[in-house]
Amino acid sequence: EIYRAAQAYTQNTAGGYIYNTVDKKVGNETIKPEKKFEWELGLEGKFFGNRLGFDLSFYTNTVKDQILEATMPSSAGGTSILLNIGELKNKGFELSLYGTPICIRDFSWELRTNLSWYKNEVTRLMDGIDRITHWDMDGTSAAMYSFVGRPMGDIYAYAPLTDENGNKIVDSSTGFYKLTDEPVRVGNAMPKFTGGFATTLTYKDFFLDTSLDYRVGGAVMNTPYQYLMSRGSLVQSMANRDAAHGGLTYYLDANDKCVPYSGTVGPNGEKVYDNGMILKGVKEDGTANDIMIGSDYWYNTAYGWGGPGNGSSMRYYSHSVFDNTYIKVRELSIGYNLPAKLLSKFACRSLQVSLYGRNLFYIYKKMPGFDAEATDATSWIEQT
Repeated sequence: EIYRAAQAYTQNTAGGYIYNTVDKKVGNETIKPEKKFEWELGLEGKFFGNRLGFDLSFYTNTVKDQILEATMPSSAGGTSILLNIGELKNKGFELSLYGTPICIRDFSWELRTNLSWYKNEVTRLMDGIDRITHWDMDGTSAAMYSFVGRPMGDIYAYAPLTDENGNKIVDSSTGFYKLTDEPVRVGNAMPKFTGGFATTLTYKDFFLDTSLDYRVGGAVMNTPYQYLMSRGSLVQSMANRDAAHGGLTYYLDANDKCVPYSGTVGPNGEKVYDNGMILKGVKEDGTANDIMIGSDYWYNTAYGWGGPGNGSSMRYYSHSVFDNTYIKVRELSIGYNLPAKLLSKFACRSLQVSLYGRNLFYIYKKMPGFDAEATDATSWIEQT
C-alpha cells in the first residue's frame, strides 16, 4: 500500500510477442502524506467498590490532504488516480458502562455495554473536483459519492417518482413505476451508532457468558439481492407468483394486456393466470393504481442488471438499498473452572474448560436474505 504512488508496468506475452500493461489504478508520485489534527476529552468514574463504572470519551479531528482514489476517463490512461483529494472532519463519542448488580458468595452477575456515535463531513475537495466517486455499477445504475458539506458515502440510484403526498407514480401505459430522470440519493453508508452488550453469570466454578453486537442505520446496496430477485432465486421473489402467495387472476387480451378476471377460463377461452399484481401507488391523474401486471414480468424487468442509464427504462436499483440495522448474538459460551485442589496435582495454577459459539444468529435484522456483515457496500470506509 505504501508504494501505490509509484507507476509500474507489467510485462505480458501473447502470440509470442511481449507487451507491457499498466494498472487501471494510476499512481501519483506527487502525493503528500495525510495530516491529522485531533483532540480528545475523556472522563472515567468508578463507584461502590468498583461495582459500577463508566468510561466516556469525546473526540474531534480533521484530516487534511486525505488520500483517496478519484475516478477518471479510461482515455486518460486508467480508470482512477491516487490524489490528495480534500479535507474531512470527524467527531464522535464512545461510552462504556459496566456493573455488578449481584455479587454474593457463590453467585455473581456482571453487565457490560458500550455505545459509539460517529459523524464525518467532507469540508473541502481539490480544485476541479465536485465529488468523490467511490464506486459505480452497471452503467451508473447505482453509485456511491461524497460531496462537500455531506457525510462520506451517499448512495445514489434511480428510484420511482413520487407525488406531493409521497405516493409512487405508476405509468398508465405499462403499469410499472415511472422513474427519476437522474439517480437520486437513496441512503448513506454511515451508521447512526453502533455498540454492544455483554453479561456474565457465575455460579461457583461454572460461568455463562453472552455478548451481543448492534448497529443502527447505515445503508447497503445489496447487488446480489437485485440480481437474484430477477431470477426468482430468493424467497422474497415468491410474492404474487401464484394464488397461494397473493397472486391475482387475469387473462391476456389480444394486445397482451392483463385483464383482471375471476373465472377459470377467459370469456373467449383464454387461459387464466394467477400471478397478477397491482403496484401500490397512483396513476398520473392521481387516482389509485388499478393496472394489473404479471409478477414474472415485474421481477424480470424491474430487477436484474442495468437501469435507465443504459436503456433499461423500467429497471432500478433503489429497491435493493436497505437499512443495515441489526442485533446479533456475537458469542455464547459456557464453561467450568477446574478446582485448585485438583490442579495442584498437575502443578497447574488454573485451567478452564469451555464450549462456545460465535456469530450464532440475529435477534433482529432489517436487510432480508443476507448476512448483515457480509456485504461489500461499506468496506471502503475507515473511521479516521
